[in-house]
Amino acid sequence: MWRLRYSRRNPRALSPYLTHRQPEYWPNPTCFDPDRFSPEQSRTRPAFSFVPFGGGSRICLGAAFAQVEAKVILARLLQGFELELLQPKVYLHMGVTLEPRPGVMMRMRRKR
Repeated sequence: MWRLRYSRRNPRALSPYLTHRQPEYWPNPTCFDPDRFSPEQSRTRPAFSFVPFGGGSRICLGAAFAQVEAKVILARLLQGFELELLQPKVYLHMGVTLEPRPGVMMRMRRKR
């Protein structure tokens, strides 16, 4: 994807935040578009253009578990509750990971 020259003596790091927003691989990178992860669209991108859990030999060992866990929790929440966003805009903060600040305020109502 990127052709970088480096020396073994110099530390280096790539930013997933910036990598995941490269317009040449992600049209409208700041817009929510789940279709961009479809098999058809994924085939047109380089292998390491999306690295939420790292990649290669140093990929997070818990990546598959984390994805399954997130889907199960989200499915259970949506089965039992109606969620309502209480603020019109979510502000993002770039720390070690991208996170909403001061948080995402929501109202949860149990489904009847």
